Order: sequence, then structure tokens, then C-alpha cells
Amino acid sequence: MQIHQGIDLVKIERIKKIYSMYSENFLKKVFSEKELIQIKENTNKIYKIASKFSAKEATVKALGTGFSKCIYFKNIEILNLKSGKPTIHLNGNAKNVLKNIISSTVSISDESEFVISVVTFLTE
Repeated sequence: MQIHQGIDLVKIERIKKIYSMYSENFLKKVFSEKELIQIKENTNKIYKIASKFSAKEATVKALGTGFSKCIYFKNIEILNLKSGKPTIHLNGNAKNVLKNIISSTVSISDESEFVISVVTFLTE
């Protein structure tokens, strides 16, 4: 078995600036329809955007690819269960990078100015 891990730290103000400049265009480029629904349902939209963005960045680090090799933001979905627990759904080229994924976890935490995400994949 092998462990693949990625971490990302995002300054919330940076996401706020990007969103204020590009609004819906930014959201549509980065997030799936399911993610957009969860963002719009959240009372603190900017924190939810920053959280999902950070988790996507941590995911490509765990995959070892970054956003290259035809892996795009929308190939990674960060969705929350009813309990609030975040989950990772890979599709497109992102799904094919790691073979035999046994499990995946994502942990997201925020504190006033920052959001941090850690993603772990366990493969055979």
C-alpha cells in the first residue's frame, strides 16, 4: 500500500478578490453544478468557495500532477455530506492518475484569514 498526501493553504482575502473581479465566471470555471449548489446554499459563501478551492489544490498535490496532464478544476469535486463531512469525487483524467485507490480523505479547516486542506489517498 502507498499513501499519497497533499496540503494547501489559501488566504481567504485572495479568493474574495478573485470572486469580486470575476464572480460567476470564476465559479463556473472552477466548480461543478453540485458544488455550486452547495456554495449557494451556504451562509458564508466566500469561506465555502475558499474551502473547496483549497481542497482541489491539495488533491492535485496528492495526485502528484498539479493542474497539468489535462487535469482541470472540474475533474475534482469536493462535496459535503449532510453531516458536513467533505468528500472527494474524481472524474476525467484525475480519476485515472492513481490506480487502485482504496480510500480517500479530505480535511478542511478555516480560521479568520486562512483555509487549510489536507487530502490523503491510500492505494494498493
